[in-house]
Amino acid sequence: MIATPRLSLLLNWYANPYHTPLFMAHHLGFFKEEGLSPAIMETTDPSDVTDLIGQNRVDIALKAMIHTYAARAKGYQVVSVGTLFHEPPTGLIFLKSSGIKEFEDIRGKRIGYIGHFGRIIIDDLARRAGIRHDAFETVRVGMNMTDAIMNNRIDAGMGIGCFQQVELEQVSGQETDILRVDELAGLGCCCFCSILFLVNEVYLANNQDAVRRFMRATLRGMQWTLENPEKAYDLLCEQIPNLRTEIFRKIYISCLPYFSRDLINVDRDWEKVGLYTQQLGITNEHMSSRSCFTNDYLPERPYATLPPLDGTYISELQAS
Repeated sequence: MIATPRLSLLLNWYANPYHTPLFMAHHLGFFKEEGLSPAIMETTDPSDVTDLIGQNRVDIALKAMIHTYAARAKGYQVVSVGTLFHEPPTGLIFLKSSGIKEFEDIRGKRIGYIGHFGRIIIDDLARRAGIRHDAFETVRVGMNMTDAIMNNRIDAGMGIGCFQQVELEQVSGQETDILRVDELAGLGCCCFCSILFLVNEVYLANNQDAVRRFMRATLRGMQWTLENPEKAYDLLCEQIPNLRTEIFRKIYISCLPYFSRDLINVDRDWEKVGLYTQQLGITNEHMSSRSCFTNDYLPERPYATLPPLDGTYISELQAS
């Protein structure tokens, strides 16, 4: 197989346990078997990722569903070609000792957020609850929510339950809780925070085969991770030694249920988040959810070492 030029893959954050399937695809040679040699890069500021993929300065990037809508509303021609991390529980995370029990308790509190859209979501929830914006303080803490709570910079912060909540509980040694955005906003799922594979449509038009091979190798990495979770974590730590801690091990275990087994973009989720972004004032009714994603570059079936005994695949019969 002829190797393609080295492609760039920009992570949405620092390399962490929910990126494990990508590092398995790399370490186990699945990318290489597809003729690919991706350079996996971390970001120092998650807010930069949307601009970089939107300006076609990286080939593939990871970002949340809500950011995909925002990017297209900004005029960036980005599209999701698959899902890495599906519906992780996301919301307001805090120590139970903070005195917060329900969202109305944010009055008089300092609420942390990672980036711009975290602030928009907090303000929207406050509006729904009838809380004046001057009744609480918002503080941008970037990727350091746990540190900000532990150092008394904030009382609570927006984050992912299977990551920041686990981290906070381990670091503090105290009980924590989360008020989920999907419940507070009546969304019905945490799909707005699903982590996706984004490409620029210009890049996609010229590199369709490379994208297909990338997604095929990634699906193998996902499949291997879910079938060998303990080995996958050990291999991840071999590649990124600073993840070999008890905190990251517990985060990894908590993240496992949210790995997307088939990488599919779910129509229902995109429709819900499309309506939610309209409510948030990020998009308007003219933006079609179908313009934001495609499943055309995903494998028709998972990788298998053995072919069917009669040579027939059910998926191909369905297609015909």
